[in-house]
Amino acid sequence: MNGALKTSLWVEAHIRTCFSLDFPAFVIARGDADRGGILLKIDRFDDGILLYERTLDFDGNRVWRQLNAGLVNGLANGMDSAQAQATIDKKRSFDSDLWVLEIEDMRAGYQLDAPVLAD
Repeated sequence: MNGALKTSLWVEAHIRTCFSLDFPAFVIARGDADRGGILLKIDRFDDGILLYERTLDFDGNRVWRQLNAGLVNGLANGMDSAQAQATIDKKRSFDSDLWVLEIEDMRAGYQLDAPVLAD
């Protein structure tokens, strides 16, 4: 046993943490409870949607990879709802074990729990 936290436990804990910080969060697609991947859909409403996929860097550290990278005035450029859904659908068509969490972030204050992988 490698001691890795089950994905379902991480998801439950993250949703509770988000709600406690006033960021409503919901599971919009369930994946494998033990070792499924995680995709975060951060809905910033007027500022668009950001998508992050949890992965590992070359040293085995957990990081997030932004799927819609781009900056406008120093801020991450969000995609619209249709673009985000198309990206999510494409990812899930290749990986049915993928969890998708939506986090509502009207104040653009949500912080990821690991670094963002630089392209």
